[in-house]
Amino acid sequence: MKERYIVAYTLLGSVLVFLLIFLLTRNIEMPKNQAMPWQSYINKQGKTVIFELTMEHSKLIDAARQFGVEIEASLFEQENTEPELEVYFPSTKVGGIGANIIVNLALNDQRIEILRENIDQSMLMPSGVKKTTFTTTGETFMSHYQIKSLSFVPKTNLSQEVMLNLFGKPDSIDLTYPGVSYWNYPQKGLRIIVDDEHKEILEFSNQ
Repeated sequence: MKERYIVAYTLLGSVLVFLLIFLLTRNIEMPKNQAMPWQSYINKQGKTVIFELTMEHSKLIDAARQFGVEIEASLFEQENTEPELEVYFPSTKVGGIGANIIVNLALNDQRIEILRENIDQSMLMPSGVKKTTFTTTGETFMSHYQIKSLSFVPKTNLSQEVMLNLFGKPDSIDLTYPGVSYWNYPQKGLRIIVDDEHKEILEFSNQ
């Protein structure tokens, strides 16, 4: 029983800290000193900007300067779909908020060929997706690939009330699957995946 109360108070404290940071930063003039996930915006070129990173312009090396050099890079391939190169930043803190961050990098045939020459390990996952990791040389090449999209997964689950306070009312909500909804904020270049069984995922991309 005592452990249950400890967990409850810990979660409540995390939400209160998240809200306090919001109240202290929501009036910061944009785009200067952008640091929080609710401060994304569309620039004059129509590109989404989040954490001072511009989608389809900033590079992986720019993200590493902010989130650290500890990464896990993987290429995911499946029949009849475009390959996806994802770079995972574990246990990152942004503005005091613990989160996992995943950036999806832009690919073309030449880049894929370079990566295939620097494979560390390949494995076929139960889902049928082929996952490939790369040598240090391969990761060095991808450091200059452009960021296509960025996903922000907070360590603390966010209630709908908290998300409405932080991000405002979404332009639309899609209910594609049972228990999963998609909150769309095109003026922020943001889509929030709200899953009843998992943590929320904030996806930033050019729309």
